[in-house]
Amino acid sequence: MDYKIQLISLFISYLFGLLFYFLSMVNYIIIKKLNKGFQYILTFIYMVIISLCYTYILFKINNGNVHPYFLILVLVGFVCGKQIKKVLIKNVKFYGNIVKHKHK
Repeated sequence: MDYKIQLISLFISYLFGLLFYFLSMVNYIIIKKLNKGFQYILTFIYMVIISLCYTYILFKINNGNVHPYFLILVLVGFVCGKQIKKVLIKNVKFYGNIVKHKHK
């Protein structure tokens, strides 16, 4: 695999990790009021869709080659998304008010 394609794949994996975190927050907000059975079913469907999307993106970029460091960058992006959320809640009043009202 060419180094340019690897760098693009690494960058996309990181961005996908960020997107995965924020979509997981949205998923949690949507399903938290449902009963446990529906929560499990919708979470399973959400995870399948997210996995298929990531695989499709990698297929378009580098013919579907998945390397462990791509998955590590998805995890790093997910953790950075958590930190970005904390910074947004602390520093941006509008975002903090939205999150506070959603978790009540």
